Amino acid sequence: MKISRKLPIAAAILTIVTVGAASMAGLVVSSNIIQEKSSETLQAVADGRRNQVETYLKSIENDLINTAQDEKASASIGALSFGWNFLPGDNKVAELQKRYIKDNPNPTGEKHKLDTAGIDGYDASHKQTHPYYRELLEKRGYYDIFLINNEGDVIYSVFKEADFATNLNTGEWKDSGLANVYKKVIENNSATDIVVDDYNPYAPSYGASAAFIGKSIVKGDQLVGVLVFQMPNDIIGQIMRNVTGLGETGETLLLKSDGTLISDSQKTEENESLKVKLPLSKRILEESFANQPVGQIPEFRGEVYQVSAARVDFLQQNWIVAALIQEDEMLQGITDLRNLIAVMALVLLGAALVAAFMFSRSITKPIANVIDNMKELVSGNTSIELDGANRNDEIGEMFEAVSVFRDAAIEKERLEEEGEENRAMTEQQRKQSEEAKAQDAAKIQQAVEALAGGLTRLSEGDLTVTLNTPFDGDLDRLRTDFNASVGKLSATLGQISNVTTGLRDNSTEISKATNDLSQRTETQAASLEETSAALDEITATVKETSERANEAATKAKDARGDTEKSSAVVSDAVTAMEGIEKASGDISNIINVIDEIAFQTNLLALNAGVEAARAGEAGKGFAVVAQEVRELAQRSANAAKEIKELITKSGDEVANGVQLVQQTGEALAKISEHVTEIDAQIETISQGAAEQLSGIQEVNSAVNSMDQVTQQNAAMVEENTAVTQEMAGDVQNLAGLVGTFTLGEKSGSFATTKSAVSGSVTQSAASVKSAPVNSAPARSTPANSSAPQAASASHAPKQSPAKSMVSKVAAAFSAKTAPADDADDWDEF
Repeated sequence: MKISRKLPIAAAILTIVTVGAASMAGLVVSSNIIQEKSSETLQAVADGRRNQVETYLKSIENDLINTAQDEKASASIGALSFGWNFLPGDNKVAELQKRYIKDNPNPTGEKHKLDTAGIDGYDASHKQTHPYYRELLEKRGYYDIFLINNEGDVIYSVFKEADFATNLNTGEWKDSGLANVYKKVIENNSATDIVVDDYNPYAPSYGASAAFIGKSIVKGDQLVGVLVFQMPNDIIGQIMRNVTGLGETGETLLLKSDGTLISDSQKTEENESLKVKLPLSKRILEESFANQPVGQIPEFRGEVYQVSAARVDFLQQNWIVAALIQEDEMLQGITDLRNLIAVMALVLLGAALVAAFMFSRSITKPIANVIDNMKELVSGNTSIELDGANRNDEIGEMFEAVSVFRDAAIEKERLEEEGEENRAMTEQQRKQSEEAKAQDAAKIQQAVEALAGGLTRLSEGDLTVTLNTPFDGDLDRLRTDFNASVGKLSATLGQISNVTTGLRDNSTEISKATNDLSQRTETQAASLEETSAALDEITATVKETSERANEAATKAKDARGDTEKSSAVVSDAVTAMEGIEKASGDISNIINVIDEIAFQTNLLALNAGVEAARAGEAGKGFAVVAQEVRELAQRSANAAKEIKELITKSGDEVANGVQLVQQTGEALAKISEHVTEIDAQIETISQGAAEQLSGIQEVNSAVNSMDQVTQQNAAMVEENTAVTQEMAGDVQNLAGLVGTFTLGEKSGSFATTKSAVSGSVTQSAASVKSAPVNSAPARSTPANSSAPQAASASHAPKQSPAKSMVSKVAAAFSAKTAPADDADDWDEF
């Protein structure tokens, strides 16, 4: 098939594939975007209604807390309870429902407009309480408000339904949501806990959906009752009726945790609250507690719905706000977009096919012209005209290529003619070039042979070699560079020889000095180690002395304390003796009084006897009594006299005891003074011992540090000795290497140097082994030599200060340490 047919077909296929793929991709992407936006809208609506519901429920919670904590609540329940207790009759339920429901002149639904029945004290309390709670109910939209006492009696409600005045423990509504809230508040008995009962049908409210929220009323620390709100349905229904953003079929619903409707749907005429259950999947119900899932309800009211669920966070009730919309309406935008894309794809496909056909013709016709021109060129016609060479596309490039072929054919004919003319001239030039190359090769061979001879002698160590025959032309630079390099190498090795001689002398001197220093350092390290051991013993002895001094000081303090306590006891005993002495004097005074009373009683008895004698027979009995009284008075006087004598003796003994105790106290005071002085002396000794211990410990620490440093120095000196000996060997090797070269006029000196180095190294090694410990090296070195010099007299070793101090301390504090004569055995630093 020709290209003129292939191109239109390929363009058509490509157009169909491209338009179709782009249309499908656009449809898929747009559908996903529309579906995602619709899901986000659904989630946003659910989240918005959830926030509105939570805000409203939070306001109910705040109202409950503020109302329950208000003093008016405790005052109201107290006043109503007082009136409740004094209601006439046994059936208080019937009595109050008769007053406020049956006899209430207001119609059903308006019973709350009656302030009081005006019969007794309960009605008076009701009149004071009712306007406040009725205004709160009307203002906040609550269905009803209850006050319940601790016994479960609903002593007050605003709306006055069948639950008013009943008992929630034993009455008709004991299993209702109101009773559940009351019982949980009483069981918790907490001033802060809030209890909620979920939405359920409530019979007193004619079976309407009702939820209750309650809190305790506390006065001081005492629970006095329970406040309960019957939560409103109308306001929550108004929040759910806001369907902005959900189109015609969308709505929002408040659900229980199992999907049962709490709020009534506005899409049906029938009240579906607590009667219809939204068929949410298990995934949506579970995930609504963590996020806001979007899912499908396959069958609800005969349609397929898309739903988004959001959990309401309110006192652990797990209510759910569901936003739902019919799937057809939600995806209507996708259907419209699909139809629009299909129409646009067909229009684009037709236009693309026409454009493809025209485009293919514009390509295939010029190509046919190129083919015709190439056929003419192949046949040998180089005079053809190329009409498409001025095009700017690939076809123009093809015409240019054909033009190149045409020009190449013309140039080929011209070159063939010139080739025959130049062939003879080229052969003569080739012969001349070969002769010039042979001459240059001979010159290079001469230079290479001369350099090879010089390098051979140089490899044998002969540094006197020179190339004196000049090379031809530029090659002579190789000869001059070779001679200069050999001269520089010879001069460098001469300098190395001189340096090797200096290194030999210096290494010999360093080796001797290092060996001497090593032996002195080892001796010093041994002495410091012995000193450190002696100081350890001194430190232990002084430490033991300090501890004994501390123990003595402690015992002295204990003795002083015991003495002071004894003095205090003696002082108390003296005080007690003085009290006894004073009490004895008081008793003596009392005995004197008793003696006087006995004397007066004796006189009275005597007078009574005289009067009885005068009375004759009538006074005989009284006379006998008077006689007995007189005898008793006499006996009392005798006993008082004996007691007085005994107390006098006791007073003398007590006075003697007081004097002895005072003497004991004075003796103890003197003992206390002596003990205090002894304690002060021992304290001074203890402080001195502690200071001595501290000083010796510091000296011991310093000597230990010196010992460590000296050991390190000894190790370092040994390393230096080894390195010096190794350096001497390296110098000997270096001298041997330099001696392998021949340096012309200096050859004799190099040989001498080699021999001298070898002998010096051997002599240095021997002197290091045989040098005495304290001998100073005697040598003669040049003035400019860097070898070590002998120490002068001013630098002679001196006795260590630490050694002198330790010797004195050892002599003063310990008999266990080395004698003072051992100081002479210390080696000098």
